[in-house]
Amino acid sequence: MENLFLKYMSERLALTPAKRSHLGPVITISRECGCPGNEIAEMLKNKLNQKMVKEGQSPKWKWVNKEILLKASEELKMNPGDVETYVKAKESGALHDLVASFTETYHVRNASIKKVIYEVIRNLSVEGHVIVVGRGGGVIAWDIPKSLHLYLEAPLHWKSAVVSSQRGISASDARKFVLERDNQRLKFREGYRPKGSDEIYYDERFNCKSLSKEEICDLIFHAAELKKLI
Repeated sequence: MENLFLKYMSERLALTPAKRSHLGPVITISRECGCPGNEIAEMLKNKLNQKMVKEGQSPKWKWVNKEILLKASEELKMNPGDVETYVKAKESGALHDLVASFTETYHVRNASIKKVIYEVIRNLSVEGHVIVVGRGGGVIAWDIPKSLHLYLEAPLHWKSAVVSSQRGISASDARKFVLERDNQRLKFREGYRPKGSDEIYYDERFNCKSLSKEEICDLIFHAAELKKLI
């Protein structure tokens, strides 16, 4: 399945702008630590594809997250783990040491990982029928005409309880983990924000404490209808 997906994205990245028939539709989901971005993306993908089937169309919607890093690593001829390490290093400010540690085999001096991640997300978003979870997607694809950008949030105590349960760690350790991860994600997203930009990159924000995954999915679906993405 993974190889098929990488083949699919390779073919899409090879398309020239002249061959692209449309811009979007794309939905991006940015989220705070502990919020169920992947689960909601899966539910939303199924709901969107069910609508297409009912209308006599072939299902086209997909969602991506980790696959973005896999594609970036393929483009750079790097180990996927190294690209993920780059993302974490970029978030923590340790990028200089990371880049210095790579050999020329990986062509790090001749390519920007940040640029490749941007291009992967941008190309998928332009091609359309994709839900991008995380990876700065909301900032990267905000100006695509047929797009919807969402942000999942929740109170710190709620997110900490979720992480504590998922990871089997203490409440205090979970709280520290959530604060660090949220700060890292913010830094990564801000790295793609154009200098001096005051744009608001999210159309809707959802409180994951007060809304269930099903309710959030239904609200996103309705918003997509209102914006004529579907």
